Amino acid sequence: MTVAPALADRRRTTLLRVATATWLLLISAVVLIDHVALSDLAEQAETRAPGAQVAVLEGRLAELAEQVELVRRQPAAVTQARYDTEHQAVTQRLADIELALGERLVAGDLRSLQDRLAHLEARQAQRPISQAAPRPSAPETPRSKPAGPSFQVLGVELRADERFLSIRPYGASALPQVRLLRVGEEEDGWRLESIEDGSATFHRAGEHLRITVPAHQGGSR
Repeated sequence: MTVAPALADRRRTTLLRVATATWLLLISAVVLIDHVALSDLAEQAETRAPGAQVAVLEGRLAELAEQVELVRRQPAAVTQARYDTEHQAVTQRLADIELALGERLVAGDLRSLQDRLAHLEARQAQRPISQAAPRPSAPETPRSKPAGPSFQVLGVELRADERFLSIRPYGASALPQVRLLRVGEEEDGWRLESIEDGSATFHRAGEHLRITVPAHQGGSR
């Protein structure tokens, strides 16, 4: 009777030991697997970290390259002396262009308009005066004397063996406002009749005006 309970206790103890050993083996296996997994993750992190840093550095290098390119494309600073020289050159070129356009205008349309005006004046002078009934004469009002020219004579310039009179409006100081007149051209209604030594003659509305020309003369270009 006492043998059976002892055998049962022994079997129970053996089963407990086997279960405990099995549980320990399972725990050890799980711990080992977790350790291996953590090691793999650590290796992957170490492998990816330099790649991410390299990508960040490459991005910063690209930004720096763009900034350097923008700085390189910016125009260089211009000194005051260079600005004055280039401004004077551009102003002189504008004056030459204006002179060339004026010469083309005079040689073409303006000359033909002057011829037509002279023809009309001649026809008007030849038209007979109609005999109308005499009207009581109205008191004559004094005719106002035409005002003088609104420009200033600067001098005489010789270009391509042709004499020009340089003029400029009163109060003007810019070089592009200077104009060169040849004989036959008009300015503000005053037509240049002749250029003589020390003077120039203008005509407007039946009035002749002689203006003294300064002694300075521009050279040919």
